[in-house]
Amino acid sequence: MKNTDIIIPEIDNKFEKFDIDKFDLEKENIFIKENDFYIKRMNQSFGFAKHLVKENSFFSILKLYFKNSFIKEKGISFNNGSEYGVWYKFDEQGNLIEEIDTDKGYDFDWKQVVHYCEKNKIELTKGYETSGFQTTIYKEESEEGHKTWVITYQFSGDQLIELTLDGITGKELNKKKLEFVNH
Repeated sequence: MKNTDIIIPEIDNKFEKFDIDKFDLEKENIFIKENDFYIKRMNQSFGFAKHLVKENSFFSILKLYFKNSFIKEKGISFNNGSEYGVWYKFDEQGNLIEEIDTDKGYDFDWKQVVHYCEKNKIELTKGYETSGFQTTIYKEESEEGHKTWVITYQFSGDQLIELTLDGITGKELNKKKLEFVNH
């Protein structure tokens, strides 16, 4: 796979509402396929959430809504992982109050992380998966401000590897085996 094959869904900073009536009719927290997305609507303590998983993509969209149905926050995340790009936050009246660039300070970016995984035969989840362990990729920042990528993937049937890459250079900083506990 080439970097040009990476499909990233798009979002905007516009106001939107959660369809509570539709949610009340469905009453199920399962993924429903609409167009080229699998969509899951959920109750949350603050209101509602909608998770949109794009087919053939390493990325999905997460939208959070207040109890009044108005958008609270939305952005793109790596499937089973951290935020990607700009995330948008809104107040309870639906006004955009903050735009957060979650990639700021990561010179070794998402495309390079995906390429690293492909080069090192680390399997990544594309689209909606119903079972099995899926690789996770998270951004972490130390108290001193050092940014890293933490990739956890299945090495063998009962072994996981946790790999830490420098967020600036992509250099491997740490690699350790973890026990896989299947619940």
